[in-house]
Formats: sequence, structure tokens, C-alpha cells
Amino acid sequence: MKIIPACAPKNTWKGTLVEWLVVPLVGGFVIGFFFAQNDLASGNYSGFLESAIISSVFWVVLGNGNGAIVHLIDQRWTWLETPIKRTIIGLIGMFVYTLVASTMIIYMYVELYFGASFIAVVEAEGMLSLLKVPLSITVVVALWFHGRSFLMAWRQSAIDVERLKNENLKSKFESLRSQVNPHFLFNSLNALSSLVYDDQGKAVDFIQKLSEVYRYVLDHQNDEVVDLNLEVAFLKSFVYLNKIRFGENFDVDYSNLEESNENWSVPPVALQMLLENCIKHNEVSNEHPLKIEISKKGDLITVENNLNPINVPKQDSNGLGLSNIISRYEMLSDQKVEVTETEDSFRVSIPLLKFE
Repeated sequence: MKIIPACAPKNTWKGTLVEWLVVPLVGGFVIGFFFAQNDLASGNYSGFLESAIISSVFWVVLGNGNGAIVHLIDQRWTWLETPIKRTIIGLIGMFVYTLVASTMIIYMYVELYFGASFIAVVEAEGMLSLLKVPLSITVVVALWFHGRSFLMAWRQSAIDVERLKNENLKSKFESLRSQVNPHFLFNSLNALSSLVYDDQGKAVDFIQKLSEVYRYVLDHQNDEVVDLNLEVAFLKSFVYLNKIRFGENFDVDYSNLEESNENWSVPPVALQMLLENCIKHNEVSNEHPLKIEISKKGDLITVENNLNPINVPKQDSNGLGLSNIISRYEMLSDQKVEVTETEDSFRVSIPLLKFE
């Protein structure tokens, strides 16, 4: 399951100025004070100022550069999915950037400011000695940015869990409401009463299918996803009930929805909700039969119907069905639900989910 990383918080221009300039300058002077205590003790304030300025330059370049690297890495590798890889790549990225950027700053400082030979200074002082300031800065920066990145990912994960719980509660309400609402119950019982007199065998089948529909909803109402084959079996029971209700005016073709041997999953009652939407928003009559095609292609299942639109009362068209499915997919995957409407058809494609 892929979890979409949290977006970085939006800063005002004042917040950006503080983050990119003020904090690095303050940090640079603190580091400069730590490494230039001898200059202060001897009254060499110009030496302290010089040390503080170069430390601030290091902090601005290393702090902001490493912060950008952390942001880019977070877009590709998340703490929740690949924490070990995220840590290793983050440390390598920051280490390489620190070495390259620090070497360039020291080179310009030695060659341009002092007019000395960079190679000669390295041989005399040692590269490790020259890098003690930038490495100290990088340690502080790494702790800050990686710690903040981890905490933000953890916080977003907690938020996503609560949102998913909320969406599941809405889904449970919608699925139960669509099954137990007076219209559905009245139509089901009306069809059953006719069957009892006309065809007792069909009446028994009808009761069995109606029981299967309610049992499925009750058994899986708390699940985030269900096996595709289970959902399809439930869908066929739901189609059977409506076929009895509408007769030849209602036709559902799922010949291209063969049983899958792969480990595909979908949110529970998602296909039923899409089928219910087709019935709710279209006329089903001898003059305008409703034809629905449900097909599977690759990692998508598509529900497409011809359009015979009717005016649906506001209280019966609250928009929970399709919007709820879209919201649940946003929580479960970065794959999108595709909705396409033409002059004579309405098509919704939902992604199939696979969890390793």
C-alpha cells in the first residue's frame, strides 16, 4: 500500500526569510563563537567576526541545500514505507552534498579572499581540519531536517488513519442506507410478494440472494478492502435482485469480469455503490431500458451505463456514493478514480489494489 507523503507546510514570505536567512545567520554566529573562543579571549574581534561570517555562509549553503535534499528525498522514499532506505539515502545525499559544497566554499575563501593556494592550505592544515565547521553544521542540520521530516510523516500517518476511519464510517452508513432505505425494502418485498404466488422457486432464490446481500454488508462493513472475487460474487446477488425487480428493462453485462487469480482488492461495496448510482439516476422502463457493462482491463474495473437521466429528489441524491469511493481511494492509494461522461453514456473506472 502506497501512502502519499505529506505536503510541506506553506510559509509566508516572513517565515521563508526566517527559515532561509535569519536562522542560518544566527546559527553561523553560534558556531563561529564555538570555534573562535581564543580570538575573543585575546581581544581579536575581527578574527571572531571573520569566523562567524564564514560559518554563516556555510550554514546558509549547507542548511538550505540539505533541507532541499531532504524535501526531494521525501517525495520518492517515505519514512512509513521504506524507513531504512530513506535513512541511508538521506545520509548519503547530505554527506555528498556537504563535501562538494564545503570544498567549493573553502576553495573560494582561500583562493579569492586570501589569494593563497588551496592545495597548499589543504596540505598544511589537513582537509579534515578544514571541514570541521561544515561537518558540525551538517550534523545539526541533519538532526533537525530528518527529525522534522520523520515527525511530519508520523503526524500525517495518524491524520490519514483518522480520515480513513471517518470515510469507512460514511461508507458503512451509505451502503446500509442504500440497502435498508424504504424504497429498496419496499421494492424488494413487493417483488417477493409477486413471486410467492407466481413462482415459489424464484421466491426462494430471491430470499437467498437478499440474505446474501445483507450478510455481505454486515460481514465486511468494517473492512478497508475486500478480495475482488468476493465483491463480484456480492455484486451478482445484487444484480439478481434488481433483475427480478426490473425484468428485461435492466441488463448488466459482466462477461468480461471473469474470476481473477491475482490478489486484487477493492473497497467493500464499491461496485454495488456504482451500480446503485446507475439505477438511482436513470430511468428504467420499456421505452428506456438501462444497460450496464462491467469490465476489467489491466488494473482497472469499469462500470459504464447508457444515459436515461431522471430528476432525483435532493434527499435521495446526497452525493455520498461516488464521492465516498473517490475519498477512500485517496486514502488507500495514489491511483485515481476516473469519471467520464459523454452525451449518451456515463463511465466510472476504479483501480484494483494489490498489497504485497
